[in-house]
Amino acid sequence: MDAGNMFWRLFLINFLITLGFGIADAFFSMYLFSLGARGTLLALPLVLYSLAKVFIGPLIGRWTDRVGGVEGVVMSLFLYLLVSVGYFLTDNLASITALRILQGVSCAMFRPIIFGLVGRCCSRGRRSTVMGTFDISFYGALSLGPVLGGILKDHLGYRGVFAAIVAVCLVALLVIIYRAPSQLRYTVKSETAQAEGGEFRRLICHRGLQGLLAFIFGRACGISLSAVFLPIVLSTQLGLTGTQTGMVMAASTFVVAVALRPAGLLADKVPRKTLVVVGGTVVPLLYLLIPMMPGFSQVLMLVLGIGFFSALSQPASSALLLEEGSRFGMGSTVGTFNSVLNLGFISGPLLGVGIQQSCGLPAVFIVAGCLGLVTMALFVVTMTAEAWRPKFVRERK
Repeated sequence: MDAGNMFWRLFLINFLITLGFGIADAFFSMYLFSLGARGTLLALPLVLYSLAKVFIGPLIGRWTDRVGGVEGVVMSLFLYLLVSVGYFLTDNLASITALRILQGVSCAMFRPIIFGLVGRCCSRGRRSTVMGTFDISFYGALSLGPVLGGILKDHLGYRGVFAAIVAVCLVALLVIIYRAPSQLRYTVKSETAQAEGGEFRRLICHRGLQGLLAFIFGRACGISLSAVFLPIVLSTQLGLTGTQTGMVMAASTFVVAVALRPAGLLADKVPRKTLVVVGGTVVPLLYLLIPMMPGFSQVLMLVLGIGFFSALSQPASSALLLEEGSRFGMGSTVGTFNSVLNLGFISGPLLGVGIQQSCGLPAVFIVAGCLGLVTMALFVVTMTAEAWRPKFVRERK
């Protein structure tokens, strides 16, 4: 089996897993509420899921550097399948909380391994194109999941939703098991040990990775703040209908999915860091304009711009992350990256609630924009410092 066939197999698996749990996650809080969860019991499974990805991510990532390859994907998909079967069989809140934590562990395992496998499917000069194309599987499924979930919930109830996840996980597991290519049964550490050893301390001290971590933290905060507070602005301040609000909220994800491959092609022809800087600067500036929008058409165009410039930086940053992974181990690098990403998703809403209560709703987007600009400045500073370092210093480190 050639690299192209393996890429599309991984594309399908990532689409299926994102679609399956996207179906459930859109209605997960409603499901907990229907079981009688209130207050802490309602928030606990959601919070522990995110915390599991934050704290377990680097540890699981280092472990996947020793497992690696198709075997690691099979193990993570098997965990996903166990989680989905558990959701289908139980309605006990304690059991659901434990399953939610296990889902976080599965996610922390799945992403680094599949990221490394996709990286092996492309040459150095095509990394951005390949990663941009691959991320379509994520954003396409993310936009489709809530729609399918709503249809299943209306016609088959929550059991129908969880049955669909079981089926999706089972299909994904069969896709990777069937005629898995022997050349991808490898250990990531055997490739990276000759590079820089993969020690975690040296990984987090590397300025190139520090810049990427600053960028993704600011981006995640902005995304989570928008997801929570933009619907409130659209309904309370602009008076948009439910349909109009839905169109605005879906517009950014749709544009990202459409623009990812062209952005990847572009990132393989121009400096990747430049695209990250352009996209990572324009998006926070557009956040600053959200409170000033007077109506539906204006805010829709603004959100479309946010989606376009987000897509512009996505493949370039993924290719830069692959470069860091080739130095320190793909699992350790992507695991740390995903932990910071999820930390941003947690921090954004918490920060936004405090700002909204003390300074008002418009201030939330002003802070989101300023935070994005600050983290982008950190990206520029760290990347510039790394580029200007004397060559012998970089080699000694």
